[in-house]
Amino acid sequence: MKREIAITAYKCKKCGKLHYPFHERCLGCRGREFEAVKPQGQVKILTFTRIYNLPWGFDQRYLTIGIVEFENGVRAMGQINVDETFDLKVGMTMKPTWAPIRVQYGENVYGLVLEPAA
Repeated sequence: MKREIAITAYKCKKCGKLHYPFHERCLGCRGREFEAVKPQGQVKILTFTRIYNLPWGFDQRYLTIGIVEFENGVRAMGQINVDETFDLKVGMTMKPTWAPIRVQYGENVYGLVLEPAA
């Protein structure tokens, strides 16, 4: 079951810098007032890696994760759902969803899941 993307970034009211996750002070100007920003649109891959030595509890043989940027500037890390032979490249456009990424103690753990945009 897919859900609304449960990420909230914070935009400094003083200088406009986006922060995710939340920081007590702006990393740009040290301001303390923020407004909540939800990620919007598709995402662009900034960097990615494949992990082949996963910790106990993962059923996959490998995991592809990436850092992406939403159309409104919010950056986040997510799991990329492609097979090992897929020609993944920095700058590719992906479609973000909030979906189960693994099962822990019999319950789904949700996270950012990215799939190639059609």
